[in-house]
Amino acid sequence: MNWKTALKIVLSVVIVWLVLRGIDERQLLGTLRQAHPGWLLWATIWFILSKIISAIRFNMLLGTEQIHLSNAQNLRLYWLGMYYNLLLPGGISGDGYKIKLLMDAFQAPFKRLFAVTLLDRVGGALALGQLCLILAPGIPVLQPFWWVSVMGLVISIPFSLWVYLKSGGALRRVWGKTSLLSMAVQTAQLIATFGIVLSLGESEQWLEYSVIFLLSSVVAMLPLTIGGTGARELTFLWGAGFLNINTEKAVAVAFLFYLISTAVSFAGIVFSFDSNGGLVKVDKS
Repeated sequence: MNWKTALKIVLSVVIVWLVLRGIDERQLLGTLRQAHPGWLLWATIWFILSKIISAIRFNMLLGTEQIHLSNAQNLRLYWLGMYYNLLLPGGISGDGYKIKLLMDAFQAPFKRLFAVTLLDRVGGALALGQLCLILAPGIPVLQPFWWVSVMGLVISIPFSLWVYLKSGGALRRVWGKTSLLSMAVQTAQLIATFGIVLSLGESEQWLEYSVIFLLSSVVAMLPLTIGGTGARELTFLWGAGFLNINTEKAVAVAFLFYLISTAVSFAGIVFSFDSNGGLVKVDKS
């Protein structure tokens, strides 16, 4: 175990301790028991849909590097990456494994595959920020700062194009389509979160929960803990205090989303028994 992994384990433990310290565990468990299963199924379906859209976006980005996967290959590879994100330190380890499989199968250069994979992540983060800026002015405590949202949205569009241009290759050709797909991914996950909020009977403050969820998704993407453990829950805990929503229900939303995403990602285990992830090796010589 290297020092980075050890540090992430320590940070994960500290974050979980902070979350548990800031809530009433019995009330949290009671809240989880009250969750309506029908709405949780709704949330699961929308989360799966978001991942399918995300896989389509990734395949479109790969196409700019002349790597063409069938829909079945692409979904297997994407779910395999999600599975390894659960097991390996940090939240982006599965991406590294996908890069290795693609390098072996297509003899593609690491630099270009890394650029594509990084852009896939950055595009998702930008869409998260844009959605957050769109929704934030609807929250009373944030309404005085509406101009920040407007400025942020105006700046985000040319910034997104600049990121694609700086990434090189033919990526700029798919900027519009993949940007729309990124927004669709995050919207689907937002709808999934809305289902979790409804399952806990918190429909009146769905907007506050939605904004906190978007912020927590950005935090969860950072490779600070093991598999993002506790990062989303801590963001919900602190956000609940700022936006005056129920602390236990806020953490319950984060925890239920974590359980759903973990269960869906774990399904990738069925593809882990194939040494090349279902990719057919291509000889370009």
